[in-house]
Amino acid sequence: MSIELRHMRHVLALAEHGSFARAATALRLSQPALSRSIQNVEQQIGTELFLRSSAGVAPTDTGRLFLQRARQLVLLAADLDREVLSRRTLQSGQLSVGGGPFPVESILSTALARFLSEYPRVRVRLQVRDWDELLQRLRARELDFFVAEISTLERERDLEIEPLTEHPLFFAARSGHPLAGRVRVAAVDTFGFPFVALSRIPPRILEPMLDAQRRAPDPSAARRAFPSLACNSLAAVRRIVLHSDAVTAVTPCCIAAELEAQQLALLGTEPWLSVRFGLVRLEDHPLNHAAEAFRGFVLEAERAASLEEQRLAVRWRPRSASNRRTRPTTRKARSG
Repeated sequence: MSIELRHMRHVLALAEHGSFARAATALRLSQPALSRSIQNVEQQIGTELFLRSSAGVAPTDTGRLFLQRARQLVLLAADLDREVLSRRTLQSGQLSVGGGPFPVESILSTALARFLSEYPRVRVRLQVRDWDELLQRLRARELDFFVAEISTLERERDLEIEPLTEHPLFFAARSGHPLAGRVRVAAVDTFGFPFVALSRIPPRILEPMLDAQRRAPDPSAARRAFPSLACNSLAAVRRIVLHSDAVTAVTPCCIAAELEAQQLALLGTEPWLSVRFGLVRLEDHPLNHAAEAFRGFVLEAERAASLEEQRLAVRWRPRSASNRRTRPTTRKARSG
């Protein structure tokens, strides 16, 4: 049995539109031609794929199984077509990637700047979402891959996950914040203030944070909503923290400019306070040429971001009073 891809596409169109007339219009075929194509497939299989009625058509049990396999084959054929075209022309095709708010700010934006410079004819689409939404779009084949928190994804059997470096998070607030003068700020100290979260908080961080909230000495702090606000816009989070007593948790790279301008301050961290990024793709969905090239840029940007975070953390993390750098004082010599 050898069923052509065009016949599979005809079956998929009929299932999608629910009638021969609408499917034929969408395919730009005559209705008799579409009917013959479907009958040809049914003859090869030896059974009907659709139940016909005056209201339209509905797939049989065999039809549903056929549709599932045909959809996979048509998608694979489309991937192959794009890959052959991309490799033949070197700089063409499409790239669809996703990222969580943290990696988009610290890694993917840097990688995309280089990619767009080297591949000016590739059309790129970037989706910024939390990891669970990105997973849905990956499985719908809307994304070639995404970079996000992977701690909740590691047991998913259909995924291929390439772990990246673990990045420490720091509590941060405006420079004049009541907590900014302390030597060390722990999680339990942050619950006296609104907490703004950049993206959805993964369970491995949420659980110890809620445990710290239960231990907060102030009863009103223990009853405070956590987080007070969840927002996947870093620009919005920065503005809120700069103009209020809200606290957030970020990687130093995300607020590098504000640290250098001494507008924001790192307060402290916890051993469990970090993000675990990974490059995530479907196991049965090999990367096309553009996606493979972009992956290389992502890995380079990730290494550079890790080094920059270490530098920023050493320079701006809270120090004890004896270790803080002070400017040497000079005295003017008196003339006499």
